[in-house]
Amino acid sequence: MNLESKLSMSLTKRAGHVVLRRELSGLGSPSNLSEAIRTLVEEGRLVRLASGVYAKASPDSQGRAQLPVSNESLLREAFAKLGVKVLGMTEHQENGRPTCWVDTGKRRVSRKFGWGNTKVRYRKDPLGVKKPKVPEDVDKLPVKGVAAFVARLAKVYGIAYRRSGLDDFAEAVTRAAGDDIKLDLTGKLLVALKRKGLINARQFARLISNYRKELSGVRSIRGLRDEGLSAKH
Repeated sequence: MNLESKLSMSLTKRAGHVVLRRELSGLGSPSNLSEAIRTLVEEGRLVRLASGVYAKASPDSQGRAQLPVSNESLLREAFAKLGVKVLGMTEHQENGRPTCWVDTGKRRVSRKFGWGNTKVRYRKDPLGVKKPKVPEDVDKLPVKGVAAFVARLAKVYGIAYRRSGLDDFAEAVTRAAGDDIKLDLTGKLLVALKRKGLINARQFARLISNYRKELSGVRSIRGLRDEGLSAKH
């Protein structure tokens, strides 16, 4: 029996959907094992999730690998095998690609996961900072220090701005508030937070409005000082 056959038989007998390369090391030499694994990947019977981490698969009629369970199930099983505790996991579409955000808490994970069209990113609270709460009552949202609040919220959730159709809505909100200007970084972060579902439409609109009002007030005071006038008069 050749190594490829031994490998296929071993995979069939194993419980679960994820297998680590180190679990297969007894089947043959490192170089021969690499070649056998590469063959199964090409045949659509294995999918490489990360370095040394594979998922069992079944090829379709065109030989393309079909995974038996969801991305989240695969990742949870893979991290369990690696001894990494997962505190939370969410999946979103980013630029048309499924992206899984994995929260491993304070533990730093360097292993890079990703397969097919799926991306995996890590999310954790920097330095153990608690995630800021976003009040459901929009009247309780901050009216001062709005930019700092938004920046902190985006940072702890690992949010970065990417333009989408929601930008048009955001700019319409700013125009309705009397500001016909393009979004700055704070506005763009709010767009990204709304897109991820971390704030709702009412929270989004009120934060935009509060931020614009606060920024307008700061500019008016600066303008008086630039002209040599006291802000008290």
